[in-house]
Amino acid sequence: MRRAAMWTLAAVVAVAGVVAVGWPFLVAPAHDEPADVDVALVLGPPTDERMEIAQQLVADGLTDHVLVSLDPEIAEGTYELAQEACAAPDGVVACAKPEPFTTRGEAQWLRDEAAARGWDSAAVITVTHHISRSRMIVRSCFDGEVLMLEAEEPMTPVLWAYFYAYQSGATVKAWVQGACGEPVPEAASAVFGD
Repeated sequence: MRRAAMWTLAAVVAVAGVVAVGWPFLVAPAHDEPADVDVALVLGPPTDERMEIAQQLVADGLTDHVLVSLDPEIAEGTYELAQEACAAPDGVVACAKPEPFTTRGEAQWLRDEAAARGWDSAAVITVTHHISRSRMIVRSCFDGEVLMLEAEEPMTPVLWAYFYAYQSGATVKAWVQGACGEPVPEAASAVFGD
């Protein structure tokens, strides 16, 4: 009986340690306030909460360009604001499925578009638990100023537990993976119709 109590105590202490270490990175990460930027990047999935922030940046005159990471096959029938924005040929919103279709691929897409267009600043829009890892990845790819904007999306305790574990592992992978990777030679894409 005493041995079981010791194992239980050890497990509780281990879980508490993991939660304490990850809390500032996953639950309460530092994020920025909206400001003037060359482009806003909506990381996938482009939920309505993320798209509303991007649309507000445009409406407030804080940016003239929005990149939306969107897989057209997955998005069919979902992400209504993103689909509407992507369907409107307004020269403001560009949508693509980055390759690879990961945070790193999204950061590489931003890097390549910024190089082609002379952009020096970006607002990256994502959900709370993804801010710290995406900040690290985007900064490894993009030399300009990076603002991280938080989209508050509803989360159940089960989803929080899942994403806590997932983001922890993915952060370790990003550290091991290191630098961003080489620019794509055809970086000057025609996503804005030019």
